[in-house]
Amino acid sequence: MVRHHLRFLGVAVGVLASSGVVAAERELIYTTRSGDTLIGLERQFLAAPFGWKNLQLHNRVLDSLRVPVGAKLRIPEAWLRIEPRVARVVALQGDVTMDGRALGLDAKVPVGAFLRTGEGAFVTLLLPDESRLTVQPKSAARIDKLHGVHGFGGQSAEVFLERGRVETRVEAQRGPAARYQIRTPTSSVAVRGTEFRVGANPDDQAAQAEVTGGEVQFKPAGGGAPKALPKGFGLVARAGEALPPLRPLLPAPVLDGGTLRFEQVDVSLPFAPVAEAAGYRAQVARDEAFADVVTDGVFPAPPARFAGLPDGAYWLRVRAIDSAGLEGFDATRTFQVQARPLAPVGLAQDGSRLVWRAEREAVRYRVQLAGEGGFAAPIVDREVPGGGFDPQLAPGRYDGRVASVAADGRQGPWGERAQYVVRAAPGPASLTTYNQRLRFAWPGGGDRIYEVQLARDAGFTDLIAEQRIGEAAFTVPAPAAGTYYLRLRGANPDGTVSPWSGVQTVRSFVLLPWWSISSPAAPNP
Repeated sequence: MVRHHLRFLGVAVGVLASSGVVAAERELIYTTRSGDTLIGLERQFLAAPFGWKNLQLHNRVLDSLRVPVGAKLRIPEAWLRIEPRVARVVALQGDVTMDGRALGLDAKVPVGAFLRTGEGAFVTLLLPDESRLTVQPKSAARIDKLHGVHGFGGQSAEVFLERGRVETRVEAQRGPAARYQIRTPTSSVAVRGTEFRVGANPDDQAAQAEVTGGEVQFKPAGGGAPKALPKGFGLVARAGEALPPLRPLLPAPVLDGGTLRFEQVDVSLPFAPVAEAAGYRAQVARDEAFADVVTDGVFPAPPARFAGLPDGAYWLRVRAIDSAGLEGFDATRTFQVQARPLAPVGLAQDGSRLVWRAEREAVRYRVQLAGEGGFAAPIVDREVPGGGFDPQLAPGRYDGRVASVAADGRQGPWGERAQYVVRAAPGPASLTTYNQRLRFAWPGGGDRIYEVQLARDAGFTDLIAEQRIGEAAFTVPAPAAGTYYLRLRGANPDGTVSPWSGVQTVRSFVLLPWWSISSPAAPNP
């Protein structure tokens, strides 16, 4: 690109929001070189209807064909031939509209576009010079200018913030056309490369700026001298009042540098309080530059709490807010959310079963039960399909926990632990006979309820008697001579149920008038 001896005269100033009148027009200063003519400069730089005669009159040049080398020619910015440019949406979240229509990722944003963000919504624009502008929630902003000047480097950008907040990172502005300005109804902020924030509150006729890098020029919209606002300072200006003294920004809160991983959708992000802070703003983004902001909140005190974050890796930034509403320096850190598939809830013991409420994303569940060795060495570690499981453990006290497993094999976090108690099985039973009846009795006591089964097969699929009784005895009419099988278990007042006892074999032979009962076989595991 050809470079010319050209510079701007004066500084960027604000435009009165009520009338749209330019408070002062910028001019370029062009230093002429050998061979320059006013007609040639018209062809290079000027847009119709402006021509070389305008240059001649404006600069009082006597001979349009003979311009002295080194002369300083003043060229109003409005006469220049501009090259329109557009911004591009590189990130957005929530309800964002452009001129009343929903805005999408990678959409082009031209000059004149009016942007609105809803509750919790953000949009980040990338300008052609790599500067970024993020419009914060509940804000309204318009792109008033975005162009280059034909034949010269640099970009002129102007944004009108009607209400709300914007945060911006401006690349170093180079070239005679370079300018970056944000206006509010009560002020304007002009820069040539920095990081800063601007807020507009039309209800209070106030505007504010906070500079975290570089320097800006802050100017009231009704006239008055601009004030330099260096890094680490901010101010809140109100219409009709003189600019107040600069206020130092509060320091960044201290964040814990350790690994932070959440296994639940509701996260609590700790940070240290800052002296003189009236509140804190916390933001969560998917990227370190915070172009892709996910959520934002203002909190009266630590910690910052957010609900419903999708699984993924995030950046957190937190800043303190002073009594004037100025927001200070940022503290940032990373954290992760790994909460899905969600852990089952309602884990409890129901008789001999461990039960829980099914989760929508789960296709199966991983169940662990541990004794004194803890979950580092679980006694049971199995995947089961439904919302319940009978582990069939020996008597004792256990800790249980369950995690959901998704269709793709991803296991979610473990849910809350629950105690699982197995009582000793009742028995063994003894047998007496009288009046063609069999009476089984076993040691018992307390408030237990007993479940007794007598079957023709050891699998207890062909039952001839089944009872739930409140005493430790069971009487049935004597069946036909043959071999039968007996088992029993106890239900306790606390709802726990013992495993089945070892199976006892009951026999009677046709030619012999008595019945016998064996010792219990080994109980079910």
